[in-house]
Amino acid sequence: MIRWLALLLLWPVTLLADPFPALYDVTGVANDDVLNIREEPSVNTPVIAELAFNARNIEVVGLSEDARWGLVNAMETSGWVALRYLMPVPGDHWAHPGAKLRCGGTEPFWNFSVNDNTSGQAVFEALALDETLTYSIKWQSGQTARPDLAIGLGGSGPEGNFSAVIRREACHDGMSDRNFGLDIDLFFHNGGEASGYEGCCSVVP
Repeated sequence: MIRWLALLLLWPVTLLADPFPALYDVTGVANDDVLNIREEPSVNTPVIAELAFNARNIEVVGLSEDARWGLVNAMETSGWVALRYLMPVPGDHWAHPGAKLRCGGTEPFWNFSVNDNTSGQAVFEALALDETLTYSIKWQSGQTARPDLAIGLGGSGPEGNFSAVIRREACHDGMSDRNFGLDIDLFFHNGGEASGYEGCCSVVP
C-alpha cells in the first residue's frame, strides 16, 4: 500500500517532467558580451544570431539529445543556445489553465491568442475578417494519462462557439525556418456553420 501511495505522489511530477516549450531568461553572460545562437547544438557550428546579455522571455521549444542545448527562434530561422546560460522564467506550464499562448497559421493568415491580454479569454483575428472576435474560455482539459502532451479547450462568444486541441509537437508555419513546440487544430461553430484552422503556437509572457 505504501509503495503504491509513493508512486501516486510522484505521478504528477513525472507527467510534467518535460517543461518545453517554456520561457527562459539569459543569465551568466557578461554585460559587454552576447549569447550565441548556433546552427547546430555544438560550439563547432556557425553562429547565426545573438541574444543580448539581459534578454528576457526567450521561448525554448526543444532540447538537444544531450540536454545541453535549447532550440530557440531568431528572426525567420531557429538555432541552438547553451542551456547553462538560460534560467527558467517562473510561471504556468503551457498546458495549465491560465497559461498565455499565441497561435497562428496561413492559407488564410490568422491569429488566435489564449489568455494573452485577459485571463479566461481567447481572441481570433483573420485577414478575411473586418473585426476581432472575442470568446470566453468555458473549459479546458488535459489528457487523463498525459496532461502535458495535449489539451482541449473551448468557449463561446457573440459569433458562436470555438473549440481547439493544442498538442506538444514540432510545428512549422510554412513561411519560414522557425520551429514551434506546439501545434493547434482550431474550430469555430455557429448554428449549422463550422470552419477549421491548423497552425502553430508559442508560449508568451
